[in-house]
Amino acid sequence: MKLYGMPGACSMVPHTAFEWAKADYELKLVDHATLKSPEYRAMNPQGAVPMIVDGGFILTQNVAVLNYLNLRYPTAQLFGTGDYQRQAKALQWLAFCNADVHKRFMPIFSPEAMVSDPAAQAELKDKAKDRIAKLLDHPNETLRQQDFLIGEKTIADVYLYVMLRWSSESDIIAERHDALRAFIQRMEQDQGVQAVLEQESLDKVGQ
Repeated sequence: MKLYGMPGACSMVPHTAFEWAKADYELKLVDHATLKSPEYRAMNPQGAVPMIVDGGFILTQNVAVLNYLNLRYPTAQLFGTGDYQRQAKALQWLAFCNADVHKRFMPIFSPEAMVSDPAAQAELKDKAKDRIAKLLDHPNETLRQQDFLIGEKTIADVYLYVMLRWSSESDIIAERHDALRAFIQRMEQDQGVQAVLEQESLDKVGQ
């Protein structure tokens, strides 16, 4: 199976899932030019990552990819070891990261795609940072009570870790987010996460 991703992008999440599963996979790191190429767009019209290719089967969209990997490698227990309700909670946190937090970064990463005026771009960025910081209050409170989002480590924690990497780079993590900073350190002790950081030539947060 092949995984197409970009260093530091949300494709770090399925990349970590492959590592947790100890799966036989090929990592294909691509750049923005590749995403725009006709060859890539023929496989993924959205021109985005992640994308997996399993034989003749192509799948995109992070949540779909992670669900597929969970079914493909059940012993990896990507959504935890609990009953169906507990695993549903892991999926709920995954949706929070994917649907609520992730999309808020667009005004930060690509403000020019939304407005042309530099002052308006700066205002968009500031508002987006404030909104993300407020969203992060939710997992921060949860992680004050337990080490991981549902108590045990799941793939949802990896998605949150990636969002926190972006937040750290954009100076979003606030002083009040003490539990999130401790969580980052715990996640960076995970062997799968460490393997992904090495393969994607990424530093740990704050280094």
